[in-house]
Amino acid sequence: MKTIKYLLIITVSIFSMNSVKAQVPGLNFGIKAGANFANLHSDFKGLSNEKGKMGFNIGAFARIGKTLYFQPEINYTSFKSEYSYGGSTYKPNFKQMNIPLMVGYKIINTEAFNLHVSAGPDFSYTLNKPNSPTSFDYKKFNIGGVINAGVDLGSLTIDARYTRGFTKINKGLQEKTGIYNLSVGFKIF
Repeated sequence: MKTIKYLLIITVSIFSMNSVKAQVPGLNFGIKAGANFANLHSDFKGLSNEKGKMGFNIGAFARIGKTLYFQPEINYTSFKSEYSYGGSTYKPNFKQMNIPLMVGYKIINTEAFNLHVSAGPDFSYTLNKPNSPTSFDYKKFNIGGVINAGVDLGSLTIDARYTRGFTKINKGLQEKTGIYNLSVGFKIF
């Protein structure tokens, strides 16, 4: 019964998006997934052996506009890091919801191919409690910025991105996020 409800909700949502697209020129919806490499940058003297780790992301995006466009996204992101502190090794694993809100420009803009760049703020909410030294808890909410470059080949979209935390995700350890991302997406509409 729940499966039927979810399928019905998805079907209604797709038809609703299609009618919105018909009324708003230059509107696209899509899904994407990719790999990322994250590092927690820190000036804290007590940390050593800092290493970045691979992770992944999956999400959905909308692109509104022709040459100049607005691209909001919602992504589930998982990334890891590793460092030593006080004789112990810590391997925090982050599971986050990210909402980047980018403004972009299509440098080359044809029906079959476009080259685009974009940038904007990135809002992250950590869904889990990452491993950390005692009394050095990670914050749930983080604000950063994102720069992105990509190509569209018809409905296929490929993006390379860097996200940098502006706020310290761990104030005591003075850590800020730095995430490199490569993703492949598909424009549904």
